[in-house]
Amino acid sequence: MAGCIIACAVGAYKFKRRGDMSMSVFLMQLRVAAQGTVVGCLTLGLGYTMINEYLIKPKSKD
Repeated sequence: MAGCIIACAVGAYKFKRRGDMSMSVFLMQLRVAAQGTVVGCLTLGLGYTMINEYLIKPKSKD
């Protein structure tokens, strides 16, 4: 939740300071940055899960 709020705040700040850049170009760049952030978070989550399951093997309950 905090990441979403921070990303929205940064996007709103940069939108006000975009200068003479057209709105469509700015929104396209913002969308690409948001998609990159999501892919990065998913990659980190998948890596964390794989490390926990395959490298740091939990002790069996037998």
